[in-house]
Amino acid sequence: MERIGLLLRYPAGVLFSLLLSVSVSSWATAAEKYSTDDLLAMNIEDLVNVNVTTLSKREERYMATAGAVFVITSDDIRRSGVRSIPDALRLAPGMQVTQTNANQFQIGIRGQTDFWTDLLLVMVDGRPIYNTTFSGVWWVAQNYPLEEIDRIEVVRGPGGAIWGSNAVNGVINIITKHAGKSQGLRVTAGAGTEEKGFGNIRYGASSGGLDYRLYAMRETRDGGLANVDSFGYPAGSDMPDFRRMKQQGFRLDWQASAATRVSLHGDAYQIHSGQFGYWMPNPTPLNFVEFSRSHNGYSGKNIVFRLENELMPGIDFKGQLFYDQYKVHTRIIREKKETVDADLQFDFSDVANQNISLGANLRGTRSRFDSTPQFQMPSRTTGLTSFFINDELSMFDGLFRIIGGVKVEKNSFTKWESQPSIRAIASDDDWAIWVAASKSARTPNEMENGLRWNRKASGCWTSPVTRVACLVRQTGDGNVRTEHVKTYEIGGRVRPTEKSLIEVSAFKIIYKGVPDTWQDRSLANPLIPQAIVPEYLRNVLNGKADGFEANFRLEASDSLTLKGSLTFLNQDYVDYPIADGETVWTVRSNLEQDPKVRFHVGSSWSPVRSLELDANLYFYGPFRDNNVTGHHRLDLRAAYKPSDELEISVVGQDMLKLKHVENESNSMQYATQQQQRWYVQATYSYD
Repeated sequence: MERIGLLLRYPAGVLFSLLLSVSVSSWATAAEKYSTDDLLAMNIEDLVNVNVTTLSKREERYMATAGAVFVITSDDIRRSGVRSIPDALRLAPGMQVTQTNANQFQIGIRGQTDFWTDLLLVMVDGRPIYNTTFSGVWWVAQNYPLEEIDRIEVVRGPGGAIWGSNAVNGVINIITKHAGKSQGLRVTAGAGTEEKGFGNIRYGASSGGLDYRLYAMRETRDGGLANVDSFGYPAGSDMPDFRRMKQQGFRLDWQASAATRVSLHGDAYQIHSGQFGYWMPNPTPLNFVEFSRSHNGYSGKNIVFRLENELMPGIDFKGQLFYDQYKVHTRIIREKKETVDADLQFDFSDVANQNISLGANLRGTRSRFDSTPQFQMPSRTTGLTSFFINDELSMFDGLFRIIGGVKVEKNSFTKWESQPSIRAIASDDDWAIWVAASKSARTPNEMENGLRWNRKASGCWTSPVTRVACLVRQTGDGNVRTEHVKTYEIGGRVRPTEKSLIEVSAFKIIYKGVPDTWQDRSLANPLIPQAIVPEYLRNVLNGKADGFEANFRLEASDSLTLKGSLTFLNQDYVDYPIADGETVWTVRSNLEQDPKVRFHVGSSWSPVRSLELDANLYFYGPFRDNNVTGHHRLDLRAAYKPSDELEISVVGQDMLKLKHVENESNSMQYATQQQQRWYVQATYSYD
């Protein structure tokens, strides 16, 4: 696999020209061979009828969902030409996706987006992948063969009444294909200017009522460029933020009986990456800051067992049990975490015009940290317990529904927290209008209860006339409380014609007790004369946000689909209950985390079955106090299909600029410039 790029080493521009010329010459014969009905894999009729599960934790038609739900289909992912899950998320409205360097993405929904984003629940097939250490996601470790993803369901807005803590501003559920949809052999291989070599292989088959799938994948990615002259790296030179990844997995789906379905799937991955950033080996004020190059390791494995059984007509049982283990070994953080999670749910259908769901979740996590001179955390075992009920009342032959629910949850650092939600929707097959009000919670995590981190260098006044180099030491002393968030939403979707779909949603969010950092720089603090500035994690902010999201999809013809979205976000924060010179900077930091305006427009054109041409244009407004300028991103894809079994594609990404910066450096890694890039890919399938 490491040598797979040698098979496709010709210049991307030459191949792109050859691909277009060959495709044009084959239009006539391809038009005779394939009908226009085969041109697009999922049309609008399929989309509005697809069953989604993330909003209510039970299947419901997309058109009838009482919330801002967006589905990124398998065909959307394929035709976008993206090479990672984070890049695929750019297709969804309301998503803020930026790349700090070749390994690090910052992803959020409706605000508060940075490396430590903690208001977003991310799952793979219902298995949470957020890190209980800091309530965020190690995106560098989240990989899967994109060809085996069935869809990505993105819920913009709270899901706490169903999913619990972290599901505050949004929920992302990456749903992989049923093994029965992945039969036969498929091989994908490619190489490019930055994606030096990548490939994956899948084999699936059936035996009786059992379907299974095996896969293996491998990728090699180059690093970015230095943004400015940085300690031995001249501006524009190659930086060491490379990545090498390999992953393997399987999935079994068994139709045990007409009423019982069983699924078992698991993955194992190993990632090696480079990093350039701060390193503070000595807790003394003299010469304690270094800028160093280091190598990081991420590895993990998981296995998920899921059982669905119709106990009797109208009563269904769903149970899921998973084990997850991962290891992070960086120069700053070294952690091994093991999680066992059991989730149970009973669905009662059509009970006096109601659909009722009851569920419970138990989770145990064991964390082991190997302390470094810079970062110390206690090893411990923690737990989580939660229960939920959701009731949907249907009236007027299903044209109007009211959905109410609540989840109560407790972890090792907090008391019982309740997260209620109420929604109402009026809908039929061609339109829907919905409103919602929710209260959600982000409960304290492990870093907020035991962290000691020599985070950065600064300067402090050790006396009214003396200023010296200081060490900023962040401490999680257990005084962070739960952040409570109220969200109000209204939205609608309509099909003006059979070939078009328009969706609009508006929201208002009220944050109470946003946790962030506060530095005690008073001369009365006994640590200041020691040239140490204590930085505490506290509930130091209140805030609010409002905005709207709109998206459309139009099948202009049998061969041409147009799509796009627009997102507007306005945020405001105040420092409360602490208001001093330090919290002013915390307020400013939160205000600058997201651009106000983002949009996406795209087209997918298939003049004939043998040729696909795709374009996606994105815009991100300026943010980070305009330190990250507004920029456009244009991705192009051309694919040639000489037969049903073979597809050859050429993709160009970031076509408008040779290089640019998408986000600033953070406390974990330095930012690098992302480069314009090309790659060629071939996919062969044999049933």
